[in-house]
Amino acid sequence: MDVHGYRSGLFIIVGGVVASLFLVAVARKLYTKKKLLESHDLTGNLLSVVGTLYAVLLGLVVVDALARFEQAVDVVQQESNSLADIFLLADRLPDPQRTSLRECCKTYARQVVDEEWPLMRRGLASDAARRTAFELSRALDGFEPAAESHKAVFPMILEQVRQLWDCRRERLGTARHGIPVVEWVVLVVGGGITSLFGGLFCARSVSLQRLLTVLTAMLIGLNLYLVSLFGYPFAGEVTVSSSPFATDIAIFEGRGDGAGLPE
Repeated sequence: MDVHGYRSGLFIIVGGVVASLFLVAVARKLYTKKKLLESHDLTGNLLSVVGTLYAVLLGLVVVDALARFEQAVDVVQQESNSLADIFLLADRLPDPQRTSLRECCKTYARQVVDEEWPLMRRGLASDAARRTAFELSRALDGFEPAAESHKAVFPMILEQVRQLWDCRRERLGTARHGIPVVEWVVLVVGGGITSLFGGLFCARSVSLQRLLTVLTAMLIGLNLYLVSLFGYPFAGEVTVSSSPFATDIAIFEGRGDGAGLPE
């Protein structure tokens, strides 16, 4: 089962609901109705503090996960743009530099799509793609531009190579490091404490209290599911697409729009 997929989301939500109902039942077993009624004022005041703190924390984590996903999309787009720019700018260089750069671009794009993208689901990288990227950065070693056109394009290619390396490192770093374990512990424990406060109130209608507890647990579970879904941009059911590199491959092969290439 994919730990960042739809089934895991169902497990988070249903598990949270069951755990919340269990905590409410435990609270009712531990304290009599009279004690619960006597402590309503204290419980209500503390719940407002705990609930607000947890809501702020959970909201910030969800926003951070969404921003993390959007940033990963931007990084992939920037890396593929740099690769396409290197390929197109290389046309203004003489051989063998032109051929070397273009072959490296073609090989790198294929390796990223076919080899590295599946590996990133497990936080790994392709050694072959890394070696090709290194060859790409060394393709102009020893080249001394003589013509004015070569002098103009040479620093532009070097800048795109630098940006490609920076984006590659950021992409692999994002794939390797997801949401920290300690953050998950805080979110789960905080959700449990917030749900437990629901059992420290004594409503006349037990069924209504259970319904409110279920709704609260579902809301918390849905937010935790968003964290799980978007906090790992290269793993799970919703992932950053490799289509920008597929478009690069189409450009390199003269097809332009990338139609028919896998995402």
